Amino acid sequence: MLAMLFAVLGLATVVAIPASAEDVPTLSVVLSQVTPVSPSATDTVTLQGSVTNTSSKPVTNVQVHLWRSSDAVTDGEVLTEVLASDPANPVGRRMLQPENIFNITDVGAQPSQAFPSTKASPKKTFAPGESADFTVRAPVQGANGLGFATPGAYLVGIQVRGIPEDGQNQTLGRARSLVVFAPEASRPHSSVATVALLSSRPSRTGDGVFADDHLAGELTGRLRQLVTLARQPGVTALVDPALVDAVTDMADGYRVTGSTSPTTQGQQAAEDFLTQLGPVVSGGAAYRTLQGGIDVQLAVDSGHPELVELAAATPPTGHLLAKLPLAVVPADLKLGDNARNVLDGIKPALVLAENAASGTAVQRWSDDAESALVVPRTSIHDGGPGPDPTRSAPQLAGRLQATQFVQARPMVSLVSTSAQASAELVDAPWRTRTPLPALVAASGTTERFVASPQPAHREDRSWLDEVKSGRADLTAWGELVAKGNDAERLTQQVLPQALSTSWRGDRAAALRWLVASRSQVGSVLTSNKVNLHVVSKFVTSSSNQEVPVTISNGLPDPVHVRIAFDSENPQRINVADTDVLTVGPGDSETVKVRVSTHANGEVGVQARLTTPTGRAIGTPRNLTITATQAGRVGWIIIIASGVVFLAGTAMRIRQVQRERRGSANVAGTTGPMTRPACDGDDG
Repeated sequence: MLAMLFAVLGLATVVAIPASAEDVPTLSVVLSQVTPVSPSATDTVTLQGSVTNTSSKPVTNVQVHLWRSSDAVTDGEVLTEVLASDPANPVGRRMLQPENIFNITDVGAQPSQAFPSTKASPKKTFAPGESADFTVRAPVQGANGLGFATPGAYLVGIQVRGIPEDGQNQTLGRARSLVVFAPEASRPHSSVATVALLSSRPSRTGDGVFADDHLAGELTGRLRQLVTLARQPGVTALVDPALVDAVTDMADGYRVTGSTSPTTQGQQAAEDFLTQLGPVVSGGAAYRTLQGGIDVQLAVDSGHPELVELAAATPPTGHLLAKLPLAVVPADLKLGDNARNVLDGIKPALVLAENAASGTAVQRWSDDAESALVVPRTSIHDGGPGPDPTRSAPQLAGRLQATQFVQARPMVSLVSTSAQASAELVDAPWRTRTPLPALVAASGTTERFVASPQPAHREDRSWLDEVKSGRADLTAWGELVAKGNDAERLTQQVLPQALSTSWRGDRAAALRWLVASRSQVGSVLTSNKVNLHVVSKFVTSSSNQEVPVTISNGLPDPVHVRIAFDSENPQRINVADTDVLTVGPGDSETVKVRVSTHANGEVGVQARLTTPTGRAIGTPRNLTITATQAGRVGWIIIIASGVVFLAGTAMRIRQVQRERRGSANVAGTTGPMTRPACDGDDG
């Protein structure tokens, strides 16, 4: 009946009809509760909410009526029409029993139920800007019931009647929602796959250091709701390894950038979250996502597919997620065909994407039987129907359950927000949840994923240059302190998060986080903690002579460096680069470098420290070398130069050592995120 009615009305709306005063809402209605969303035949449905006079004029005789349509929605096409329908369509029926009505103002001899009202001080008008809460209810069945007869989704809602100034009694506000009537004889009715995505915007910038405290808030809000949902029978969890690392760090104690003292605000919440997450991970229906929720399509389009491979690396032995299969969740659930080769290389167990040419819930990602494609239905969380507002908690739950109830094939719901989790946690006795592994195993699909066309990313090249520079810094740091495994782990942690989908295009925020994450490593490479000491002028008296050069290490780790020389005129004077030298923590090392002279004269030479592969460290030093055959005078100058250099170097080294003893160890020298996440880490 509803399908025919909407078809007729669809033809009628071809002709434009001017809006009448009846169509202009002057009272805004917001639903706060509709309980239960899936009532049984013996239940009473209660609607609660608020009404606000959004007009500029007072209204009298304001009365809230429970409204309902007795037509069952039993298929997806009709549900789509209902969700898009005009608020006055279908007409339905206002219910008139006392429990179905709530008086905002006095109505005739009936006093206001929202405001104090007496004969001496009646509540006659609902003034502009005033708000009032209401409650109405009705049994599902019976002579004065809602009239639900057959299993299906039904429209229920509110109509607010009143008399505006200079007007007549009319409907001035509406709100609608959906409930599902599923008698016990029709249960279980529907099987769905609910997937909880546990991730958060990057905030951890170092061991125990966070850029902000938003994660602490999420652990008592959104993430707590998501992990509660993930613990429900049949729910699948997708967990970001970067989130686990950050929460583990927070549970051990942490501090927020800009604060000199630790904070405990999120510590207990972090411990509680990890306690709840443990059974989810070990329950057989969990996957790990790519590290940091990297934007796969962005990485591919910008020419950095290697970052996807980094993000896919298996966490180290002992990590909470180390044994979980890999699932890929792209930005906005959209992937282009150019990402196929990259993902084929990392062999995920699951790929979730909505932009498949077919809407089949489970498809083959590729010819490789190890990978499956799952197509979530994001519109399931859109709320409605109208009028606005359409995303109240009961509307989200009603839309979700109605869509799941009328489905004709398996459906996947991906849940990532607090509101979505709350809607999924609303009880639906007719619903059976199927874990994704079971859904994939039972599908037997032969349909292969074909992506609908997607526009390529147009990314700021300077931002991508920052990401590349960050990788170079991390690699150089690993060489300098001989912690290649730690450097690789840092690279795996930091760079994918820099391209996280959670930044939502906010490159400024992402850049601030990246700079903070690499700053401690970068400062080691550019500071004077590892320093080179050379005499500013040196005189040689033979074609091959040795010059003393000293390296001081103010770090708590041994460093591995080379000294490289660049002569302005190597045909006249040339200085040989050194082999790799190791200088212990807090120590200094003086070496002699060979100067080769081919002709007399003065030549400028720049000396600089590098990592073993040539990455420059610290500040380069300039010296002037003079080649001469001046005999005794030349030797006197040479010896004097050497004495002055060695004395000055010794004084500088003693000064550095005093500074080290007087202060804490260099912050971050072991890298921004090198705390082992578990037993068995390398390094």
